[in-house]
Amino acid sequence: MATKSVPRSPKKKMSSTSGKTMATRVNTRSSKKLAQSPKRQPQRCKRCPGNPFRSHCVHTKHGREFLANQAAVESLRTSTPAPERNLPLPTDLGNESPVGATPFTSPAITPSRPSQLPNPFISSQSTHQHVGTPMSNISSQITTPRSNVPSVSVLHHRQSAEADASSPNSGAGGIHVMTSSHLASLSVRSSSQSSSAGSASRPNRTSAQNPYNGYVDGAYRGSSVYQIVRGHRLPSPISDNTRSVKKFTNTINSIIEKCEDISKETGCWLFIGAQHATARAGSISYASPRLRRDAAEQVGQIGTQFSTLTRNLIHSRTQETLDLQRQLEQSRRETEEAKKSLEAVQENQKELRSILDRFREQYHIDV
Repeated sequence: MATKSVPRSPKKKMSSTSGKTMATRVNTRSSKKLAQSPKRQPQRCKRCPGNPFRSHCVHTKHGREFLANQAAVESLRTSTPAPERNLPLPTDLGNESPVGATPFTSPAITPSRPSQLPNPFISSQSTHQHVGTPMSNISSQITTPRSNVPSVSVLHHRQSAEADASSPNSGAGGIHVMTSSHLASLSVRSSSQSSSAGSASRPNRTSAQNPYNGYVDGAYRGSSVYQIVRGHRLPSPISDNTRSVKKFTNTINSIIEKCEDISKETGCWLFIGAQHATARAGSISYASPRLRRDAAEQVGQIGTQFSTLTRNLIHSRTQETLDLQRQLEQSRRETEEAKKSLEAVQENQKELRSILDRFREQYHIDV
């Protein structure tokens, strides 16, 4: 018998189709929701007088870029440094006035309230408070899109503004105006002062051209003197023997550690020996692994010779000390004997004077 093929159920197709339809419907609804979401209204700055848009305010990055572009456009429009084209700033901003800032009024302000909004750049100190990024940070963050557009910097000094406020040519609000020539002279002067201050504060570095700390004394390369520039000043000797021994022990341990490091890294032949002048133990010596491997017998002889040399020096120094002590004791004895002989002579003189006085009284001799 022939088997009949079972047709697929149309319900499954409908279910899959309906699932796709539902998925597309969900996506369509979500896209409609995204498309119909309300746009964010432009925000206004709550710190600047007049509440301008944040995109036109010095407290935001876009606002600083906008103000820099406005300053560049104003500089292009200005053919000569005329007083009416200069960019004023209020006197209450101090030394933190923004770079490239220009007077700006928000375009969203309607004519129905022009009298209620104060001018943000001529407001008094009681109504204006400058809050924001310091001058150094603002100047480093402002970037001009066009490299060929000259940037205009507006500087303000409190003392000069107060002086100009008293003159008849100054404005009513005490606004100080500086031209581009003044700005150029001030920038050149400030750069020269900063360079001179940096050179004065920069410490000198010792080098072969300027060895102000001198050279290491006693270094030789072969039979000729090996000049090593000192990186620091030569220290003064330590008078206290206890401190001197402690300093010697700590320093020689670190030196031998450095010697082992350099001999391990470079595979050099290295020998070093040291001994304190007042030590009672044996001398300290170190030989690199390669030197011990290549010439073990000679290394032992060098160490023995150095130990014998330092021991003889210590003994000779001790012998000299004993000789000096012996001479000192002998001089003390001689001094005591001289004192005793002097006292005996003085006693003899007293006896002779008493005998002489007795004879004078006996024979009535007047001197």
